[in-house]
Amino acid sequence: MNDAENLSKLLGHLPPAVFREFMVEEFELTMPALDKKQTKRDQRAEMETVLSGLDINHRQRIEEVAERIVLLSDGAGQDVIEGFCDDIFDPKDQEAFAAIRNQYERALWLHINAPTLFDEAMNARQADVFRQSASCYSGFIAPKDLSVLEDEPSRQAFHHAVAEELGCEIDSVAVQVFKRLRPDTQTGEEIDLYQISVHHNRPPEIVDCVQASELVSQEIVRAVSSHITYEPANGHLEVLSKDTDGREALARIVADSLMQSPITGEKIPLKQYDYQSLAGPRNFDIAGEAVASVKVIELGYLGDNHRSLMVKIWTKDADDIHAAARSLISPQFDFRDHQINYAKISIRTKKVGADRARTISVILRDDNKCNIKTKREKDRALCDRLLVKWNLVKVIGHVPEETLDTLAA
Repeated sequence: MNDAENLSKLLGHLPPAVFREFMVEEFELTMPALDKKQTKRDQRAEMETVLSGLDINHRQRIEEVAERIVLLSDGAGQDVIEGFCDDIFDPKDQEAFAAIRNQYERALWLHINAPTLFDEAMNARQADVFRQSASCYSGFIAPKDLSVLEDEPSRQAFHHAVAEELGCEIDSVAVQVFKRLRPDTQTGEEIDLYQISVHHNRPPEIVDCVQASELVSQEIVRAVSSHITYEPANGHLEVLSKDTDGREALARIVADSLMQSPITGEKIPLKQYDYQSLAGPRNFDIAGEAVASVKVIELGYLGDNHRSLMVKIWTKDADDIHAAARSLISPQFDFRDHQINYAKISIRTKKVGADRARTISVILRDDNKCNIKTKREKDRALCDRLLVKWNLVKVIGHVPEETLDTLAA
């Protein structure tokens, strides 16, 4: 199934019985009964035969669902799920979810049992990928306090301008404009955020498939998406797109067509997460915040020959992670002798009004990856504010793109 990479991943990583049930219940496929005497490899081979015999358009629809599940199955995806799983309120569901160890199965469970939560996690996963990568993200300075025009003539003008810029027929481009509220990073008050989404078809692709025991070629069309957000409170116009060269053009079209106010092209500096200071003991300032406690519960580094070390402790451990590391490794061990490439901070919030006390996990990894963007808006605003207060984030200017993380979606 060389045209269905993500479906193949699910087939190879999910338990055969779970995969079979998913195909039958979700897509009404007729799958062979599993022979318990067969190996998992043989069971999967029989199901792959059924999938390979599907019409390519049918298989592509399944592939699109599989891609969403796979995106929540990697490291960044599991970081997202970690931040959202507390929103599973039913105690039995919480227990069932906690018992799942297979990351692909965890993502699938959310897709089946908590679809709204899955969609929220999926949106957060995409934001996490885009906003931490110079290969996907650009931010521009626009005038503050503008209204985005939502009348039909303005929307049509924008639609035509985008199609012309992309070199597409108007019918091959879809645009969406909507407004939502988000908490302000500093005050927590709700402010307006406009989002404009642009979807357009890529040129047709030719893929191989087998029909009636013959290898044949079929044409498929995929759509790609770009997202532009405008926050009137600060004038930030952000473009999330893999098309590096086309981001500024999209920003200008939005500004000209929907905001009727041109932009200069001045860019918003990127944030750099600087967490090496966690290698040594430190205090976390939580004065004035609805936070009960903060603790570093995981630290790791990459050594020579691609060897790595990770130390984990429980949030209620009497020791901090540095004392725990010395007891586990040697009395002389010090994380400050190494370049940290992974850290996990546990933030325990207080119960305030209708908001229950809960634990928020902030994960920082590699050069410039942080799971803050995977949080729901209220938690994201809190974590953004705290990391600045703790000097774990700094603003960087126009750094050459090759020095920044280029995480692929």
